[in-house]
Amino acid sequence: MTEPTVSIIVPTKGRPSLSRALASVAAQLKPGDELIVVRDDTGDSGDTPRTDAMQRARGSHLAFLDDDDAYAPGALEAMRRFAREHPGRIGIFKMQHPVGTTHWRDGEPVLRYANVSTQNFLIPNIPGKLGRWLEAPGRSGGRTYAGDYVFITETVELQGEPVFVDEVIVYVRPIDNPLLRFWVRARHRAALRTRLRRLAGRGG
Repeated sequence: MTEPTVSIIVPTKGRPSLSRALASVAAQLKPGDELIVVRDDTGDSGDTPRTDAMQRARGSHLAFLDDDDAYAPGALEAMRRFAREHPGRIGIFKMQHPVGTTHWRDGEPVLRYANVSTQNFLIPNIPGKLGRWLEAPGRSGGRTYAGDYVFITETVELQGEPVFVDEVIVYVRPIDNPLLRFWVRARHRAALRTRLRRLAGRGG
């Protein structure tokens, strides 16, 4: 079996966090992998740059990283291992937020809107079997941004059901300072407790 290779696509507006994102990728690349950085000046949340980059990607699999996120140590090896063990299957991994919560939300491995995100996906690079990054119709007739969800659901229709992998591969907007990270998480827990108390009061 040919060793899987990964094309990592990073749309960027040139934010200072880009250097951290690229460093988290570069340390994990192996021969055959590629890192594709695409300028994002479209205003469509990176949809157009991702679509353009997919057409040029040569890896056996596609992965996506935002320019203010970072890969966890061992993320690319986890992707390669998945690709070896599940040839031809879509993998949906987990990502972790600064407050400590993860996607999938509430630990539910379910393909639904707001439960998955771009950074979760590992997609077999099969031309003609890749979805599109588009907005979706809103409830009131307007448009709702759902590019990542539209892309993954269309790709699933073309390639088959995904496999959910209970492993964090991406840190979303990571906070490097441990004291600041502790403070942010403590505030999140306090806000959650307050919300639960209010809900309990309404129920009474």
